Amino acid sequence: MNWTFPLFRVFGIKVRMHWAMAILILFYLIQGLDHGSLFGLGMMAITMVILLISILFHEFAHCWMAVRTGGSAEDILLWPLGGLSTLSHSNSPGVEMKVAGIGPLSSFVLSAGCYAGLYFSGVLWHWRLLSPFDDWGMEYSLARMFLLHAARLNLYLGIFNLLVPAYPLDGGRVLFAILTVRIGRQRAAAVCAYLAMPIGILMAAWGFAKREFTLGFIGIWVFIQAWQLHMLVKTGNLDAHPGFGGGAEFEYMPDRPRKKGWWARWREQRARKAMVRDADQAQAMRSKVDAILEKVSREGIGSLSAAEKKILDDASRRGRGE
Repeated sequence: MNWTFPLFRVFGIKVRMHWAMAILILFYLIQGLDHGSLFGLGMMAITMVILLISILFHEFAHCWMAVRTGGSAEDILLWPLGGLSTLSHSNSPGVEMKVAGIGPLSSFVLSAGCYAGLYFSGVLWHWRLLSPFDDWGMEYSLARMFLLHAARLNLYLGIFNLLVPAYPLDGGRVLFAILTVRIGRQRAAAVCAYLAMPIGILMAAWGFAKREFTLGFIGIWVFIQAWQLHMLVKTGNLDAHPGFGGGAEFEYMPDRPRKKGWWARWREQRARKAMVRDADQAQAMRSKVDAILEKVSREGIGSLSAAEKKILDDASRRGRGE
């Protein structure tokens, strides 16, 4: 905490900022002032406010879900790569999926709200409003332009966190919860580590190649976190990981049968129908034999027809197992 300073507290949750984040914001403000004097400074300041609000909304969603599921939330740290929440909950797969998944969902909700604001302010809807490669709204008023910035920013933040299956991003945490139910905590952690390391390398390479330095550093961070997770799994010290600790092994079904396909279900249905049909035929045959035996007791064996004698012979052979 020596490299952080407090900002405020909301619902008992402390919000802190890393000094590197403060320096980065100051850098962008100076850049805005240099490129566009006071107007550029104002534009960059509002952009930074949008960014911070979006990150905080995302992180508070994680905190809210952790508390709602019986856990606790201690603080939120704003740092150059986004936000980090210090949470405590049961670590069960179901709770982990809810806590991790609510983050991207909150970003989508905030994005949808901003797009709705644009629509009700008179901006005609068209699909290029979703595109990051389209004009970022310079033809609109300032309020509409910043609404568009906020809508796009949160849309991409939600997509990135949900669809990139690399721990410790939200998508990687959701994947870990799903795998834990199927193959157990240790193997799920190993799979997530092996998957996250190449993703982190690709993100870093792409980010630095395209001069998207934030993405590049996020890729490095993902790789380091994944490598640490891999080493803890390899040495059998997974419980020492802050995100996997607690020592509680979850209830899971590693040998749970796979869902049957339509062909297997069709064959089983045919077999059940055949069993019912055979049982009905056996019951009908027993009724016929009982009737013939009753006739023999009344009228003697000589009263039977050839067909009735054949039924008795067949029943006798089946009884002997022939």
